[in-house]
Amino acid sequence: MSKIFQSGDYVAVHESPVWGNKSDFIIRIYLEKNEGRNEWEQLWAKQVDDRRFTLCCIPFFAYNLALGDEVETDDHYIVQSVVKLSGQFTFRVWFGDSTKPGIKDELLRQLEEMGALFEWSSANLLAISAKDTDQAQEVANHLYVRQCAGDLMYETGRT
Repeated sequence: MSKIFQSGDYVAVHESPVWGNKSDFIIRIYLEKNEGRNEWEQLWAKQVDDRRFTLCCIPFFAYNLALGDEVETDDHYIVQSVVKLSGQFTFRVWFGDSTKPGIKDELLRQLEEMGALFEWSSANLLAISAKDTDQAQEVANHLYVRQCAGDLMYETGRT
């Protein structure tokens, strides 16, 4: 049985999804229970059929999802499973502990040069999507060097 969204639950929202112009639906994924309340992430999506959707945003918090993945929901439009992988790769970058001036703008320029897509969750949390394994390796290599230099912290979106 899946969780049901209730008033008072926390929902992480996407204000500027990268494929927002393709989206026609908002679905949710359950994240976890934290301090007595359920936490969710809303996901912009393109409806494929009654309960199947293609993700039009880069997940900020949900693991094992990527831009373009096709997911199946329950009757409450809560993600239950991934039915078709897009081949995209998700990374998340945290700038909160960085003391390097200009690192955010510098990283965005480099990501644009690589052709990667990105969305901001907050002033310090950036989600990145790489279109294939080659681009994902380029992004990962770059983020690893930056993390070793203490400029940021990153993780991949797969567990």
